[in-house]
Amino acid sequence: MDKKKVGEILSAKRTGLGLSSEEMAQRIQCNRTTVERMENGTTTVMRTKLSRIAHAYEMGTKELAELCGYPVESLTADLNDAQITASVSDLEFLLTVARGLQTPMNLNVIRELLRRRQEK
Repeated sequence: MDKKKVGEILSAKRTGLGLSSEEMAQRIQCNRTTVERMENGTTTVMRTKLSRIAHAYEMGTKELAELCGYPVESLTADLNDAQITASVSDLEFLLTVARGLQTPMNLNVIRELLRRRQEK
């Protein structure tokens, strides 16, 4: 899909979330002009920031990768980009869950597990 179409989808997602470009920039931890450039199609979604951007727009990383035309099978989580804060008990919980899974957990799965754990 071309950059312009990706941008239109991202812009619609942000608007649907009721966020300004400044608020989205804060979620992504970038500046407002970066968000505007992604949304107007003048720049591509950076692959190294894919997980963070997907999370900010409340999309799956795989969904955004496919939208941008990145090969999904080659995606890897950039732990330096994770921005996840967890206690020792949270980490023990995640380790227990991970041991029971047949596939590796991505950052969105980890965030969702932590969110659900905090709601209990």
